[in-house]
Amino acid sequence: EVDTFMFEGHDTTAAAMAWILYLLGAAPDIQERVIQEIDAVMGTDRDRRPTMAELNEMRYLECCIKEGLRLYPSIPVIGRRLTEDVRVDNYTIPAGTTAMIVVYELHRDTSVFSNPDKFNPDNFLPENCHGRHPYAYIPFTAGPRNCIGQSTGK
Repeated sequence: EVDTFMFEGHDTTAAAMAWILYLLGAAPDIQERVIQEIDAVMGTDRDRRPTMAELNEMRYLECCIKEGLRLYPSIPVIGRRLTEDVRVDNYTIPAGTTAMIVVYELHRDTSVFSNPDKFNPDNFLPENCHGRHPYAYIPFTAGPRNCIGQSTGK
């Protein structure tokens, strides 16, 4: 896990940043809203780094990051080998089966995200997240075997 935490997070972080910057560049209206939020929180001093408290105030920027990770998750597919039989509706999936979760498709579920292929940071405003199943959005996987870098990535 130390190797994973120290070395494997770099590629996923770089890819996420690249996609988010691309999405912001392709949506000037959203980009402008982020700039206005940054200016409101930090003022006009562009020569300093934001404090953690200031970063925590940038709620719309956080929505943009989450939306970028929804559209282009760093880990688009998760595989797990079942250690016991799993019952899903009327089906039994036997132990030893490799189960795949296609996060890329999960994040485009039309019953959860209307217009799921569109970059829409408003998907992550508090009022739009209320009642959403906690596993409908899993950019860092979920459950007991989730990404060890999740707290850093958030």
